Amino acid sequence: MNGVTGFINKVVDRSYPNLPYHYSLAQELTASASKPLHQRKRNPLVQAVNDAVQAVGYGTPVVEQWRTLADAANIAETMLTLGLFDDPDALFSDAVAAVVVLGRAHGHGEPMRLNAAQLMHLTEFAEAYEQLLALASERNYIHAHRATERRLRELLLNGTGEGDHEFIVN
Repeated sequence: MNGVTGFINKVVDRSYPNLPYHYSLAQELTASASKPLHQRKRNPLVQAVNDAVQAVGYGTPVVEQWRTLADAANIAETMLTLGLFDDPDALFSDAVAAVVVLGRAHGHGEPMRLNAAQLMHLTEFAEAYEQLLALASERNYIHAHRATERRLRELLLNGTGEGDHEFIVN
């Protein structure tokens, strides 16, 4: 079935394509092109990522914390792809790989744990993510968030995209 598009992946509910985006196009267009997300919006995002990393460190993450990390990693990956920042030390790539390991473990019914190196990458990612949110303009962040949602919907609905993908849906 290679090359076939237009089907809905078996794990995706038919209502998925009709779910609203987290941010609207109007919000993207009216967002500041020079100022970052307001502190009151940034703080909960940063705190959620830090809490999730801490839970992974203690070996007690729940699925919602994995989703928080996956969302942050996906948005950072989109911002990198869009050329909004560089990743010369592969920090974000290493963090994405660690989040994938967590997701695969959960998908196979195993505990969501990382080795010391992977945990260090995730901790560094959390610190860099906070800096990224402080430096990226509100419009760029919202644009990347919407682009990430579009990319993930495309992958879930059509199974098309770069690389191999393993979906964990609860």
